[in-house]
Amino acid sequence: MDPEPSPTGPVTVCRQRSITVAPTAGAKHWQALEYGDEEWQKVYFRLRNSVEGYNGYAKNPLAEAIEASGTRRIRGIAAQTILLVFQLAHANRRKIKNWVETLALNGERPRRRTHHRRRTKPLGSWTPTGYLAPTG
Repeated sequence: MDPEPSPTGPVTVCRQRSITVAPTAGAKHWQALEYGDEEWQKVYFRLRNSVEGYNGYAKNPLAEAIEASGTRRIRGIAAQTILLVFQLAHANRRKIKNWVETLALNGERPRRRTHHRRRTKPLGSWTPTGYLAPTG
C-alpha cells in the first residue's frame, strides 16, 4: 500500500503489527486436498491421464481427427469451433457406444469383449540365457 502523505501520520493499516482476516476471505480459493500432497498427486494425475487419454482418442486419424484442421475446411474461429464441437460430440457418442457394447444386457452375452491387458512376468524374474548360473 502506498498511502498519500498525511499530517496525522501513516494510515492505521501501516501502523498495525497484525491484521485479522475473516475465514470467508479465501473461501473461493479453498481446495479439498493440499496442493502437492501425495493424495493430491494421486487424484490430479488420475484426472490428468483421463483428459490426455480422451484427447488421444479424439485425435485418432481414422475417426474424428480433431488435430487435423483439414477436416474442418471453413474459415473463421466461430465456424471452426462449432465444427470442432460436432467432432467432439461424435467422439463422445462413439466412446459411449463402444462401452455399451461391452455390457451384458437382459441376460445376453456382450456383443463385444472388454479389452484385457496381456499378463506378463515381472521384469525382475527375467534374465538372459547363460548370464546367470542356475540356483538350486
